[in-house]
Amino acid sequence: MKLVFLHGLGQSAESWKEVRSQLTDYPSEAIELFPSGVSSYQKAKERVYQYLAQETEPFVLVGLSLGAALALELSSYDLPNLQALVLSGCPLKLSGNILFYLQLLIFKLLPKRVFEKQGADKVLMVGVSEELKTLDLTAIAGICPYPTLLICGSKDKPNLSSMRSLYKLILESQFQIIPDGPHVLNKEKPKEFAEITRSFLELLK
Repeated sequence: MKLVFLHGLGQSAESWKEVRSQLTDYPSEAIELFPSGVSSYQKAKERVYQYLAQETEPFVLVGLSLGAALALELSSYDLPNLQALVLSGCPLKLSGNILFYLQLLIFKLLPKRVFEKQGADKVLMVGVSEELKTLDLTAIAGICPYPTLLICGSKDKPNLSSMRSLYKLILESQFQIIPDGPHVLNKEKPKEFAEITRSFLELLK
């Protein structure tokens, strides 16, 4: 079974390097969501869908943050070879989320150099965040037919409640919290992330 990794906003496909190195017994690839010429969430979603629709072998979507939201959205599309989901730090509903709106405001106020120091693009991050202001995955989660592993760091307070809600909504799901884990588990807790994911994948065999 193949693993397809989707990164978070402000990250890149390279952000999954350590996790993938822990799961070399599974074929995998990490998709670059925003290559040159792709500057919106909708374009990224359409591009990834078109790519995955051509996949000829069974695969599992593994996403973090924005990538997790994208993976969950794609679960409602026609993807014949999709087998399961691994969602980390996934937002459930950003529409009306004051903390998210505050974060967006801060993004707008920060100078470009702050983003550039972290290898991020301010225009891209602000633009995609604007698109996500109306995100609400409640209905999609309620009809998700796939076995789903939900992972969240214990320090990722903004997303813990969302993940607990997803656990209640997704019929065939399990929920794991990584102690002392931040939001970016793929970068900060790759070994723990990989171990939990491997245990889940073993159950799918």
